[in-house]
Amino acid sequence: MKPLLFRVPTVDDRSFRIEQDSSPHFYGHLHFHPEIQLTLIQQGEGTLIVGDKIDRFDQYDILLLGANLPHVLLSDPRYYLPDSTQLATSVTVLFKPEHLEATLLGLPETKHLGFLLAEAQHGVRLRCRGKNTLTAQLDDMPRQRPFEQLLSLLHLLDNLSSNPDREVLSATAYTRPQRPDDQRRLEQVFSYILQQYARPISLEDVASVANLTPGAFCRFFRQHTRKTFSQLLNEVRIEHACRHLRESRENISQIAFSCGYTNLSNFNRQFKEVVGMPPGEYIRSYRI
Repeated sequence: MKPLLFRVPTVDDRSFRIEQDSSPHFYGHLHFHPEIQLTLIQQGEGTLIVGDKIDRFDQYDILLLGANLPHVLLSDPRYYLPDSTQLATSVTVLFKPEHLEATLLGLPETKHLGFLLAEAQHGVRLRCRGKNTLTAQLDDMPRQRPFEQLLSLLHLLDNLSSNPDREVLSATAYTRPQRPDDQRRLEQVFSYILQQYARPISLEDVASVANLTPGAFCRFFRQHTRKTFSQLLNEVRIEHACRHLRESRENISQIAFSCGYTNLSNFNRQFKEVVGMPPGEYIRSYRI
């Protein structure tokens, strides 16, 4: 089992690092790192987990994720098929908050960037839906000179801070577990739920994965995620149901059962609670 803490290679003579990734699928394990992460999804779709938020990610999403904020971009199942030709590509800027705090954030002209980085502790997303000046700027950054990259980074943060369409993702800012054992348990539990959500999962099953009694697991999970296990499991199942409703020709009952629900009325109730509308209305909203 890989550790939850993700070590980002550093560049000694730079205050930030730019990475371009292209692979059959994104890194599919819940992880965190001490750097702030600014990412453009160039290609790829799947399930996004940021703190206590579970949602979709899509092409042209821009994500700003705070230091030590657990997150995962889990590519859709088709990306893992043996004969898949799908690619997951992104460009990412990684920088430590103390570098900005020690230099630019003390200036009156950059006060708004401090507010944005505070939001980043919850995760920030801007859905661009297509190419625009911001996505083009992130696309170009790997080919720029270091000074130009710094100016581009500041310009991107400035634009994000004033964009009314940006979303704050997680309801609460995340404080990572202090004990390595707790970090490993969280990754094991999240990985298990993401892999097994389509079958019945009992509290005893998931508590066993964490090597805790059911009562101790409930307290542990609530403390570190601000959710109950059943809440998280429902959100994972409903997120996958949303994808099937948009992309599949199967009827609602078939999709409900394929996502782990054995009772259609319970699926309809849980779907409306998470999404805000019944499944039938959700389908119609995507077919208009």
